[in-house]
Amino acid sequence: MSQPDTNNRWMKWMPIAMIACCAIPVTTALFLGGGIGAWFGRSSQQATSDRSISQSSTQPTNVDASLEKAVNWQANNHVHGLAVNPDNPQVLYVASHNGLLKRSETGEWFWMEPEKERADYMGFTAHPTDSQRFYASGHPHSGGNLGFQITENQGRNWKQISLPGVDLHAMAIAPSNPNVFYGWPASGARGLHVSTDGGKTWTQPLMAGLRAAPFSLAVDPVNPDRVFATTRLGLYQSTNSGSNWALVPNTQDAPIIGLALENQGEITVMYGYRFLKSSPGLYRSRDGGKTWEKLGNGTKGTIVYMAIAPSKPQILYAINDRNTLFQSPDGGKTWKQLV
Repeated sequence: MSQPDTNNRWMKWMPIAMIACCAIPVTTALFLGGGIGAWFGRSSQQATSDRSISQSSTQPTNVDASLEKAVNWQANNHVHGLAVNPDNPQVLYVASHNGLLKRSETGEWFWMEPEKERADYMGFTAHPTDSQRFYASGHPHSGGNLGFQITENQGRNWKQISLPGVDLHAMAIAPSNPNVFYGWPASGARGLHVSTDGGKTWTQPLMAGLRAAPFSLAVDPVNPDRVFATTRLGLYQSTNSGSNWALVPNTQDAPIIGLALENQGEITVMYGYRFLKSSPGLYRSRDGGKTWEKLGNGTKGTIVYMAIAPSKPQILYAINDRNTLFQSPDGGKTWKQLV
């Protein structure tokens, strides 16, 4: 197997670093981490095991529903999360630097909130069965950090549940137990955070073996203790809720990004964009990452996020670093660009 050289792989991570480090000025991001950006330059940070973090909350912010059409939303913007409506596989949600978006089944784009209430939603994730419920962190339009937030009406009202002053850049929910969350802050706190009570309180596991800061996190569809972290050094896996980590074989020379997981009987299928020098693109693994098969053509650019339709898992979505969205109706065999 051909292996990518270090400079080539790091250059391909550059646009991803810019997305992950949206709050950091470009000149600073280029200076830190040898051009990769501060986010990917960080090493993993050890933390005291099972240390309680926060239980505070604030009053919800009242926001009127908005169905303002999102014309040319891709301009001067970048994406931080992608989710599919659990009831309708043709409806999806995009968390962006400039606010939360909805793509209707007719292909129209809408802002979910009035302009003055839109935030930079980092760590965005959706409830696996409740189409009204989203979770996010990030930055309000007025500055600062959002902490851990929840909306139970698709963004009309958000409420901070915990972690005031914290910005979770990466966050994932456990599909088989929606009370379990994993989060990784970019500011306001350090290291991996885990909640088992719906985000009310958080602890910090040992994180032994995790060698780089995650770009994203993903939880096994049937095992809430099994979590994956995509990093510039490869794909890492923990089977004990983040206490111990191991590098997934064959990913250190071809890191994975845009990771999405699907349960198929007794196996967990992994989808993601693979930085393989000889043939970069979307791949699938059915054996825990030991081997990868390339998916069909039709996408372009670096895929930064993928999502699987909960009610119809053969429908896949992918979005690249230029905010271009793609859909596959057949499990990745073919792809088409969505306008």
